[in-house]
Amino acid sequence: MISYIKKHQQAFYLYGGIFLGLIALILLATLTQSGYPYEKTAIQFGSIGSFDLAIQWYAIFILYGIIGGAILAYYEFKRLNLDTNILFDGLLWCVPLSIVGARLYYVIFDPYPSYNSFIDYINVANGGLAIHGAVIVTIITLIFFTRHRKVSFWLVADVLAVGLLFGQIAGRWGNFMNAEAYGPAIADGSFILNLLPEFIKQQMTIDGAIHHPTFLYEGLWNFIGLVFLLFARRKRWFKAGDLIGIYLIWYGLGRGALIEPLRTQGAEGDALRMFGLPTNIILSFGVLMLGGILIIILKQYLIKDQPYYYDLLVKPDETDSI
Repeated sequence: MISYIKKHQQAFYLYGGIFLGLIALILLATLTQSGYPYEKTAIQFGSIGSFDLAIQWYAIFILYGIIGGAILAYYEFKRLNLDTNILFDGLLWCVPLSIVGARLYYVIFDPYPSYNSFIDYINVANGGLAIHGAVIVTIITLIFFTRHRKVSFWLVADVLAVGLLFGQIAGRWGNFMNAEAYGPAIADGSFILNLLPEFIKQQMTIDGAIHHPTFLYEGLWNFIGLVFLLFARRKRWFKAGDLIGIYLIWYGLGRGALIEPLRTQGAEGDALRMFGLPTNIILSFGVLMLGGILIIILKQYLIKDQPYYYDLLVKPDETDSI
């Protein structure tokens, strides 16, 4: 094990440092507070009229997810011999538009709309962002952006897949700070209660009952997918474009089959609706999972000469592998 770590020490420094930063942020957000539920606001500046000028913990975790994903993408761009300026330009387009997409998705499928003005539609201070909208808009934006910059969409999308998973892992801790994205109450005597840390049980206590922390389940599911993609892209297993397909399948399956069914049972008011059915379940299967399957299958027929992702890497020394 020690020899393996030495062989890939730069990778361990990079990935380990980013996750240690996330752990440090979680500790900062929780240990600096004196009671439950935790305060959602990290920094309060005051207010202007009816608007509070404040920075929420949710926003901080989302921002850290974006930064961590960007760092991972930066080093992978260098390994693929891609211009890192393309990455920074892409972030300037994708990040703001993904927020717009996340808000638009929420507004369209909100089962309890109460928007009386344009400000109500764009006001995200009280919540109202959906990751499905962010993912869909980001991929659409990437199609046009990569075509404009004359760079492979498939290759950049594969890099994006890793960043998306990390960003979603970090972002779910923002849900934790808001005491949201939970499932039904956990039955007394369940083994799950023995596995959960005390601070999670306390924060997930709603109306006197400890609820399933589906934010944590989704984070662990995404972590498994992230580790697999990080490992797989250093093997000659998949062609360019397959990794984004695997991401869509993995994330769509986890959200559609595992997380959303549990989450909608415990928080009906948190479930967006389409034709009376949970929107996130429909789109997790219909758009994300099936989209990933179609990408992998159709690409084999339409782009038969697509190179292996591994073959596009600039091969480093064995002790410099990231």
